[in-house]
Amino acid sequence: MDFQKAKIYLDKLHREFNRMSKDQENIVRLDVDILASYVRELYDAILSEANTSVPAPKPEPAPARVAPPAPTPVVEVVKETPPPPPPPVVEEVPAPPPPPVVEAPPPPPPPVVQAPPPPPPPVEVEKPAPAVKVSPPAAAGAGLDLLFEEKQAKELSEKLAESAIADLKKAIALNDRLLYTSELFAGDGKAFENALNALNDFSHFDQARDYLIHNYVVHYTWTDKKRLDTAKAFVKLVRRRYK
Repeated sequence: MDFQKAKIYLDKLHREFNRMSKDQENIVRLDVDILASYVRELYDAILSEANTSVPAPKPEPAPARVAPPAPTPVVEVVKETPPPPPPPVVEEVPAPPPPPVVEAPPPPPPPVVQAPPPPPPPVEVEKPAPAVKVSPPAAAGAGLDLLFEEKQAKELSEKLAESAIADLKKAIALNDRLLYTSELFAGDGKAFENALNALNDFSHFDQARDYLIHNYVVHYTWTDKKRLDTAKAFVKLVRRRYK
């Protein structure tokens, strides 16, 4: 075994191994081949039978480090991504028509409060002047006694029929009004109303008697046989006003 030669290659192996261990990520194929050649040389030196006195060969310079070939660029095959499908066509649904605008009816106008008409002025009824008791006209004749004759009531029904009256206008029924106006006042309703107003204002029957004689009895001939019964009924009603 050639010890000197073997030592040389051992040193080379040691240096190369240390270098490679410090940069393990960059070990290339050439580094592995160099290390393998040193191992073969060491193996040959161990098996060599040469004299150990033979001067050791000069150490061979380390082969120049050849830069590793540039890695072949890997061409990535980029698969063409198919274009995305077109978005579904959404048919535009027409927007519903806006609800009809219902205009609120205008508020009703405030009720017109009509002021009640002023009451008519009171009708001033001319009060007849107090009747002066005078002698009845000669034309009346004896019929006046029959017209103003007062009979005493004997039966209870007759007494009840002669009860006092507060207002002649309210006491006379409609049918009697029509009868008295037609037969005793020649159909003159105004004359009949004036007579009632005057009779209501008197305080004694004697005043009413003289008023009727001088204004209506003679003028409308109440003592006539056709009117006497109706006139007597009216005078009887007037007499009850002063009871």
